[in-house]
Amino acid sequence: MDQAIELRQNPDVKRVITTAFPGYKKQRAFLSAFGEHGVSINSYWGGGSRDYYAIVDLRTMTTRPLPTSTHPYFEVAARGLANQENDVVSVDHVGNVTLKILPEGFALVRTGIFCGKPSTAHVYLNPANFAKLLPAAAQGVSSAT
Repeated sequence: MDQAIELRQNPDVKRVITTAFPGYKKQRAFLSAFGEHGVSINSYWGGGSRDYYAIVDLRTMTTRPLPTSTHPYFEVAARGLANQENDVVSVDHVGNVTLKILPEGFALVRTGIFCGKPSTAHVYLNPANFAKLLPAAAQGVSSAT
C-alpha cells in the first residue's frame, strides 16, 4: 500500500530522496514496503513521461543509479536480453525489467517526469527497514489510492 507523506514531518525520508535525486523539490512523497512481486524499473520516454530509479544504501547514504535506458523493446529485447532472470532481476519475454528483491538496508527511489512535469518521488523500503530505520514515517502518514 502506498502511503503519502509530508517531507517536512519526515526528514529521514527526505534525506533518502535527496541523496538519490539532489534536485528533488516537492514537499510530498510516497512510501511503500517493497513487495514480494518486485517493482518494474523500466526507464524510457513515453507520452511525455519517464521514470528514473536509484538505490540508496541507508547505512552510508550513498547512491547507486540504475540503468536509465531500459525501453522494453529498443534497449532490452532487441539486444537479446528478454527472458533473462537471476536472483535480483527478471526480464519478461517483451523486455520489461523487474527488480525482484531489495535487501535490508537499501531503499529504491523512483522519481521522474509525468506529463512534462516533475513527478512525486516514491520510496520503496525492505519491510524490515520500513519501521526500524524510518520510524518517523509512520507518523504523519496518510493512505493514498
